[in-house]
Amino acid sequence: MMTEQPIRTVGEFARAAGLSEDRIERHRAAGALMLDGETVTDLDTPVPDGGKVHVAGS
Repeated sequence: MMTEQPIRTVGEFARAAGLSEDRIERHRAAGALMLDGETVTDLDTPVPDGGKVHVAGS
């Protein structure tokens, strides 16, 4: 029996990386929060298996 992995979001990845809610929001508002090279505006955006979340310019 396979156990289903929970879907992780961009916000969850950013928090797991140690960013504060304030910093996450500032990066999102500045258009610097990225998922696979695309700007993210919704922190609830799901991250597919193998997806890469990063802050542009860091």
